[in-house]
Amino acid sequence: MKVLLSWLKEYVDIPYGIDDLGERLPMLGIGVDGIERSGGDAVFDLEIAANRGDLMSHLGVARELAAATRTAARPPAGSLRADSAGGSDAVRVEVREPALCPRFTAALIADVTVGPSPDWMARRLEACGIRSINNVVDITNYVMLELGQPMHAFDYDRVQEGRLVVRLATPGERLTTLDGVDRLLDPQTLVVADAGRAASIAGIVGGASTEIRASTRRVLLEAASWHPPMIRRTSKRLGVRTESSARFERGIDTGTVLAASLRAQQLMREVAGGRVVSKTLDVYPSPLPGHQVSLRWPRVERLLGISVVQSEGIMILRSLGCEVADGHEHLVVTVPSFRRDVEREEDLIEDIARHYGYERILEHMPVEATAMASRAPVLEAERMVRGILIRAGLTEALTVSLTTPADLDRLHVPPTHPWRSMVPLRNPLIEDHTHLRTTLLPGLLQVVRVNVSRSVTDAQIFEVGRTFHPSGASVAEHRRLALVMTGRALRGAWNVPPELASVSYFHLKGAVESLFQELRVGGAAFAPAPVPWLHPVRGAAVSLSGQEVGTLGELHPEVAAAYDLPPGVYAADLDLEALLQRATFRPQFAPLPRFPAVRRDLSAIVADGVAAAEVERVIVEAGGSLLATVDVFDVYTGPPVPPGHRNLAFALSFRSNERTLSADEVDTAVRRITEALARRLRAKIRQ
Repeated sequence: MKVLLSWLKEYVDIPYGIDDLGERLPMLGIGVDGIERSGGDAVFDLEIAANRGDLMSHLGVARELAAATRTAARPPAGSLRADSAGGSDAVRVEVREPALCPRFTAALIADVTVGPSPDWMARRLEACGIRSINNVVDITNYVMLELGQPMHAFDYDRVQEGRLVVRLATPGERLTTLDGVDRLLDPQTLVVADAGRAASIAGIVGGASTEIRASTRRVLLEAASWHPPMIRRTSKRLGVRTESSARFERGIDTGTVLAASLRAQQLMREVAGGRVVSKTLDVYPSPLPGHQVSLRWPRVERLLGISVVQSEGIMILRSLGCEVADGHEHLVVTVPSFRRDVEREEDLIEDIARHYGYERILEHMPVEATAMASRAPVLEAERMVRGILIRAGLTEALTVSLTTPADLDRLHVPPTHPWRSMVPLRNPLIEDHTHLRTTLLPGLLQVVRVNVSRSVTDAQIFEVGRTFHPSGASVAEHRRLALVMTGRALRGAWNVPPELASVSYFHLKGAVESLFQELRVGGAAFAPAPVPWLHPVRGAAVSLSGQEVGTLGELHPEVAAAYDLPPGVYAADLDLEALLQRATFRPQFAPLPRFPAVRRDLSAIVADGVAAAEVERVIVEAGGSLLATVDVFDVYTGPPVPPGHRNLAFALSFRSNERTLSADEVDTAVRRITEALARRLRAKIRQ
């Protein structure tokens, strides 16, 4: 926004030179992009923050400068009142959307002579970057730059029935705007219409059908306040951004709408020879109450870290237009209506700091009392999971939580799978980030793809993160864990065959088992299962005590090709919440054994369809309390083992905490185990 130095001086005494003022404004939080010269005057190009709509005018900037000099800004000179002649029947106003239009004023000015603006007005407008059109239109722009209130002038004789209606556009309604573009409006667009058609897009741009022309004699002047989010959405949707929309988007002062209208009426009389023939209609059904904020003075000094004299702080607030009720340490501050950004105590403290001087705040470390804190249990559990996997040789990755349904297509996820129930974004920024993710796998596979494309073929990574799923009107979040491994597990292993140095299914399974073991999770089982994104015969379902908690295995060749990955990529997806619910984070001490263990080896021939985990489960159930451990140490196929079968060798360890076991006790337990295997699994025990 551009402001003119001579214009500012009409509202405030400025003790600074041009360059000094250019340095002072940034200290007040107003950015200065440049200083120009125009006709011997200085023009400041200011950068206004999005929450400071009150600074989008000369009077608003003058208020800040007045506060910096501990003075008060002066309002525009002249009489701000309406003519007493006439009545209100000539203009009728109907506001159908009061939530989107808190205040609407209208006045009729007759006997207007449309022509060029006076030189002083035209020069000021053009110096501020606005082209002079005619005196009537220029007056509305002048008041906007002066007071920050955009307004619009209609040709009254082109407004049907002299009636203005604030409503939403009807489906299929069209409007040719002042820029000559015929626009199709949608029902989300707020318009100011007459008795039969839309006459302008509220707060953004006027319509050509009611524009001010050389033949205009009667002007219907509108000044209103609009809902900022509505203006912002409409401006973006239509691709139209104007000086008016820039101010309404930030929020204007609803309390000064009428004053701005009266100021424009005054200029209409002085510049265009007009005569106000109607009372100014002011539709303001719900006046905004005065906003009060409690200010604790000790907190001012605590947040700023310096001692500020209370009387000086009160003077700063009053110079900014606030009313301050005197108190000892607790002040009640009534915030002016034009300061929409002041909502809480910290906002007032920021104003005090700006005008007290940031340069007066010393640079030193704050001294605060601290207390011992503890990490939330679930975060501590996630930290343990990360540590376990890092010790297992994996590297943690962090990926974006946004995805697209195309990623699930590449994973061959069926249409009925729960992962297909996704949460879409209302305003996605790029086409690859349109939904919240329901699985961590696509993100990790993209990480591996980027590494492989750069000839980094060895990757063992994992991610602990959240997935998102619709849950009624809200979104449910779930903690998940995903692992992806490919390339070499042993780097630089010159004395190890390549097939043993490369990542395999058992490397991935071993990492998952290490996680279960260190978290003391029991009842883990791995069973072959068809998984769409895994290899048809190299995928497994992971369960804990009978409840499925995830999958692991080799990536399906077609899925790997879809991600430009070579064969031999292994992936796991686990429900971290279910895993942590079964974890034991506080270990229980067990005394060291006093008596020796007895080891027996057991070799059983079972059908290929019988899982080793099932054989182990039968052994544990039949072994009784004396069986301490069971470990598989060999798997063999080939003669003399019959086709379709395999030989599994187990090391069984027996121990008693009360005595040394006898050979008969161990033999009895082994006999019980072999009988159970033969009976339940049709196993043949090899001698």
